[in-house]
Amino acid sequence: MNEKSVMPRTLGLKESISMTVGTVVGVGLFTCGSAQIGKVGSWIILFTLGALLISIWPCLLYGEMSAALPCAGGTYNYAKRGLNRVFANLVGWHYIVAVVAIGAGETLAFSNYFKILFEQFHVNITWDSRIIAVILVTFFLILNFRGIELSGRAQTGFIFFFWACSIAWFCYMIPKIHLSYFGGMKMDSMPPFNEMMYIFGLIWWCYTGFETCASMGSETKYPQYTLPRALKISVFLVFICNALFQWFLCGLVPHSAYHILAVADAPYAEGLKAAGLVGFPIILLCIGIAFGGDLSTINPGIAAPARYIYTMAEDGSLPKWFCKVHPKHKTPYTAILTVGIINYVLIATGSINYIASVSLVSLAICYMIACLAYIGLKKNYPDMKRPYKAPAGKVGAVVTIILYIFMLIFADRMALLTAAIITVFAILYWAFFTRKHANKIPTVEEEVGVIAEPSPETKKKLDNSYRRWKIGTIIGMVVSLGIYIIPMVR
Repeated sequence: MNEKSVMPRTLGLKESISMTVGTVVGVGLFTCGSAQIGKVGSWIILFTLGALLISIWPCLLYGEMSAALPCAGGTYNYAKRGLNRVFANLVGWHYIVAVVAIGAGETLAFSNYFKILFEQFHVNITWDSRIIAVILVTFFLILNFRGIELSGRAQTGFIFFFWACSIAWFCYMIPKIHLSYFGGMKMDSMPPFNEMMYIFGLIWWCYTGFETCASMGSETKYPQYTLPRALKISVFLVFICNALFQWFLCGLVPHSAYHILAVADAPYAEGLKAAGLVGFPIILLCIGIAFGGDLSTINPGIAAPARYIYTMAEDGSLPKWFCKVHPKHKTPYTAILTVGIINYVLIATGSINYIASVSLVSLAICYMIACLAYIGLKKNYPDMKRPYKAPAGKVGAVVTIILYIFMLIFADRMALLTAAIITVFAILYWAFFTRKHANKIPTVEEEVGVIAEPSPETKKKLDNSYRRWKIGTIIGMVVSLGIYIIPMVR
């Protein structure tokens, strides 16, 4: 590849965290994830904590692999080297469908909150939500086409705007919290075990996408430091956002309105309306969710899968047309266009729950293949330079696979069927197209290139930035867990 077609390394720690957290915090938390409060009440925190615990180890595994192989396409490259091209092709298709599904679901979520926002100003938008979603996807296709640096800056703006609105909303709503609504963390009954596992899967979906920054490894500055750090910070920031928002929903909505939450497409807005908290509380909430949380998910929901398509095409797993890089903007514009088309198809279904279940199953499959790839990389490339090493990596890979298989047993049957169809299609595609076009796997040095080491002064700045993120995350964890103790000891 000539130098003109190479995508530049422009993403730092801030952008990598913003891209990752933005992908994760959005449609899951503000739709089907928090709707589960209508079924389990304040016990939601235990489900959320459990979802965090089964996400930490795979995050660390991705940290090791991404630092060693900072390429576009993340898991596809890990599977190609650690396993074989069949698994690489399989994980590529599942990831593309899953992350595009997150973005498609997010556009529908935006549409719902957007309509509710205007309702507070007595403006009734009668447009089909899918029309608003298509317009939104088109906007982000143009943004991503214009370049990853512009997209990264916009992403940082979206996520910080979301946090600013969230903090303002939290402060405004604190006096309206009813500690009695928590019931001392007690409930009269819990759903059957099968249903609880299904609920847990939807809560875990609020964490999926935690490896987004790894898929843009070829565009990350000093990836040997940035990527592992971004992965470690991001998964805990996702927990903080989930835990805080869920606490407020539990404290604002009485049990008598739980049946509304359980089926709501926009549970926060519907919950506030059920609690009589209309007007400014809903306006501020919808502005933060729609123009911060939702937009910060749609943006990487286009950027990340486009990098997978680009990498698969460059590697011979897709036609070369998909790996064209725009000469001016340095973006894989044909891959971005393809992601947009898939978005339009998923939006046409109009079902957030179905899209969520499909994404959940496909990403779980991706993560299990990534764990297998991790073990394979240890075996096939024992001497490969690994700037970061995950603790007890092989054990973590095996444990993660077992846990995710168990979780998938209780997943939505239609989503499992869809995943099976994707799997069969991916294998057939490999057998009839990819196998005869597969190229020799280049050496790590040829594919990754030379990764520059930062100067001592730059390294100090990188370390200081990471330290600030780490301290802020620790404080956030203490606060988000501590507030759940308050109703128990009141």
